[in-house]
Amino acid sequence: MSARQETRAGQSTQALREAILSLRLAPGTRLVEREMVGKLGVSRTGVRAALQSLESEGLVVRGARGVFAVATVSREEARQIYEVRAALEPAMARSFIARATDEQVAALGEAVDRAEAAAQTRNGIAYVEAFRSFYAALLAGSGNDIARRILETLDARIAYLRHVTTERAPQSRQLHTVALLRGIFRAVRTREADVAARRCGAFVMRSARFALDVLQDNPEPVRIIPRRRAGVRPPKRHGPRG
Repeated sequence: MSARQETRAGQSTQALREAILSLRLAPGTRLVEREMVGKLGVSRTGVRAALQSLESEGLVVRGARGVFAVATVSREEARQIYEVRAALEPAMARSFIARATDEQVAALGEAVDRAEAAAQTRNGIAYVEAFRSFYAALLAGSGNDIARRILETLDARIAYLRHVTTERAPQSRQLHTVALLRGIFRAVRTREADVAARRCGAFVMRSARFALDVLQDNPEPVRIIPRRRAGVRPPKRHGPRG
């Protein structure tokens, strides 16, 4: 691909990633190359590059006939992801306290503030993005590149789980979640390593319990129904109703 094609392919990858993580493309949705060419306005080669990139992130899967589809995260996969987080994130909090700069500590606080503002306004996308920023800052300030790379390989699936659980969480739970996140930040800011590590571990386990309950109640892929806009009628359904 030329430099221009590579740029457009990168933009297509980002657009597809955001559509998947925000659940605008539901888990299980088939991603047919010829259809994606028209939607994204790039060449078939660019579409294929985007799909292969997202496949490496675990966001799409390739079927037996080579057709891509939006990946799902099973309840068992989610359990394992949370186990990895519970093992690593408390240690990352300890390392952060030992190594992070004042600017990196401040970045954590700013992410908590954004999460609270998003919870207040029920902005799910901004809410999830604030949590991603918080943990990105935590990992960067920990100074442990190996652990950071391990967790970054799970970043897309962790973000997916956050979107799914955010869709199901009432505002009261979101606000309580932010309060717990702020508790982690306070312990980090005062350099209380044991407290921060304990709160990180408890936070992950609480998140795991809720996510596993959501996935238990909704074994089928989560599908988001777009809100109707004024003057727009939903598409007619054909055939018998199930």
